[in-house]
Order: sequence, then structure tokens, then C-alpha cells
Amino acid sequence: MSDSSSTDNSTQSSSPPSALRWFFVINGLFCFVLIGAWVAFGMRGRGDADSKPFARGTDTIEEADDNNGRPKVVKIEMKWSETGIADFELTERSGRVVHKSDLEGHPWVVSFIFTNCAGPCAKVSSAMQRLQKEFFADTDLRLVTITVDPERDQPAELSKYAAGYEADSDRWLFLTDPSKSKDIIYPLINGSFLMPVQEAKGEMRAPGFEFIHTNNVLLVDEHGVVQGKWLSTDEAEFSQLRRELKKRLKKSTKDETPTDEGRSKPE
Repeated sequence: MSDSSSTDNSTQSSSPPSALRWFFVINGLFCFVLIGAWVAFGMRGRGDADSKPFARGTDTIEEADDNNGRPKVVKIEMKWSETGIADFELTERSGRVVHKSDLEGHPWVVSFIFTNCAGPCAKVSSAMQRLQKEFFADTDLRLVTITVDPERDQPAELSKYAAGYEADSDRWLFLTDPSKSKDIIYPLINGSFLMPVQEAKGEMRAPGFEFIHTNNVLLVDEHGVVQGKWLSTDEAEFSQLRRELKKRLKKSTKDETPTDEGRSKPE
């Protein structure tokens, strides 16, 4: 009797701990899976939101995600033509005709404004003025400002506007179409520079806000090929452009004036 009782007691005392261990193991695994799923859901989409797009070549827009209502970042890669922008014939504020070929051999930065603008055009032009002050003395950089309102911004108006920024008459060009048509300028901005521009309509149209256009400035190399875009009204991006110009213009100057070590020696 004692042996049977001992055996029963042993069985009863050892069985509950074994079941308890399995209970904790299963629940632990279940909690681990739940925590992992929660972390994964919380991190969803953060990779796109936290990683800042490369200003020189990537654009971003936000779209609504129907799955959970959170904004979804969509990256659009800017691919400018490797053969360069299209040729153009526009008139400078001085009255002289300017073609793409007149800028060849020099890197240049282009911006888009209209003189009656009540929005950020002044900031864009001020950023261009900073480039003039920083780079004109020691480099061959050129600046180009193209109006998006050629009907109003003829050479006389552009001359007044340029004077407000002390624009160099030879190296900072202000271009318009003397026919007052948008048929040359808008396809050039949309098709070659890949930047948005349009005339505001309806409720969006107000004095000083008649045109919708980019605040980006673009760097074009000496061959007429766009190298990138930077938001001129954003100090961080504008600083990136300045660093890029320092690197490129310094390299360009070095290539144009080689030292004795850089020259090939006659055999």
C-alpha cells in the first residue's frame, strides 16, 4: 500500500510543473510574435519617411494609402536628357537674342520667376544673387532667370527687376519671349528642365499668384546637360548646391589651367 501511495504521490507532484513549463513556453512564443508584429507595423513606411531624398536627382510626393490611411511617400527619379536641353531662342533684358549655344562652355544655374510675383520669387532671386556674390569673382559661372509671364515681362520690366538684385548685365541673363507667347518657354521648362509651370485658373488665381511654377534652381553643365535641382528657398538644399558648385567650378578651373605636372611631357 505504501509503495502504491508513494507512486501516486510522485506522479501527481511531477505532472503539474511539466504542464506549467509548456504553458509558459507557448505563451512566451505567442508574446514574442505579437511584439515582433507590433514593431514591424510601427516601422512600416518609416524607411521612406526618414530617409531624405537626394535633392539633386529625386523628387517626392505623398499619396494616401488606402490600406491604413497613412501617407505613402512615392519617389520619382528625375532623368534629364543626356544630350542636353533643347535649343531655344529667347530675348535678354538688353534686347539681344540668346540661344543655348551662347551658354556652352560655361556651367550655369537657371531659375524661374515672374516680376509681378507676390510669392517666393523674391527668395528665389535673392538666392541667385547670393550665387553671383559668391562665385562671379573667381569662376566662369553664369546665371539665367527665365520669366514664366512673357506677356507682361518684356525686356523693360525684366531690366527693372534685375536692377533690384544688382544683376551683372553680362553673366546673369534675364530671358523672355518677345512674342509674349508661352509656347516656347513652357515646353522648355516642362520638357527639358522637367519642372512644373502653368497659369493659375479659377479660385487659385489672385493678383501676384497668377502662375504656378517651381522654386527649384537647376545646375546645367558646360555642355547644356542638367546636373541636378535644388530648392532655392530651403537653406539646407541651397547649401548643397553651393558645395556642389565649389567642387565643380574648382575642378573646371583646374582642368582649364593645368599645372606643369598635369601637362603631358614631350617624348
